[in-house]
Amino acid sequence: MTVRMLHASDVHVDNRPEGAKGVVQLIDAALALDVDLVLMVGDTFDDARVHQHRLELFVEQVDRFRKPIVILPGNHDPYMAGCVYERMTLPDHVVVFTEADGHHHELPELGIDLWGRPHRSFNDCRPLQDLPPRGRQRWQVALAHGHLVRYPEDRMRSYLITAEEIAATGRDYVALGHWDVQHDVSAGDVTAWYSGSPHRFDTCALVTFPPADVSVQRPVVTPVRLGSARG
Repeated sequence: MTVRMLHASDVHVDNRPEGAKGVVQLIDAALALDVDLVLMVGDTFDDARVHQHRLELFVEQVDRFRKPIVILPGNHDPYMAGCVYERMTLPDHVVVFTEADGHHHELPELGIDLWGRPHRSFNDCRPLQDLPPRGRQRWQVALAHGHLVRYPEDRMRSYLITAEEIAATGRDYVALGHWDVQHDVSAGDVTAWYSGSPHRFDTCALVTFPPADVSVQRPVVTPVRLGSARG
């Protein structure tokens, strides 16, 4: 079975007139492309001051796509007291990662295991430290919201992720967020991408996991321009 996943991050729903554009276009794309799963990898909301009517609009949008949606809180929308996630009742098919030491979610109907460490405060954290072993399902995906170290000066930043950590995950795909521009940052045998921001650049990534009977057993990533997605 081929599994198709839409990976997005940095949707940044906020109170501006156009502040829900990213999530509307993302759900439009998920429906047009007929994907099996949607990931929102951090900073789905710009801050905890998002108005209640905008949160209600967000719920309406995710309810349009009746397949699994997984949300990883990021540094703008950490899962903590007073956060936006406490002010919404999300549909059952939407899962928010909340566990401080890493949240595991299994989708056996798709053959996918998901793991991610949500931001739980505004303090620093290492999103890819101390991953558990691979799970039971065929495809293993890690979600992480942080900054990839490429230059010595990057060590001064917060929420650091290294190429060595990506390569050591042992996952088939690492879905990254925090950078607004789309980047392929694969390392070792691990495919890893920053999806790009629907909020700023109208981009996300379509990740296709091939069926068991094909020779190449790695996910294929296709950039998606939101507003122009077609099935």
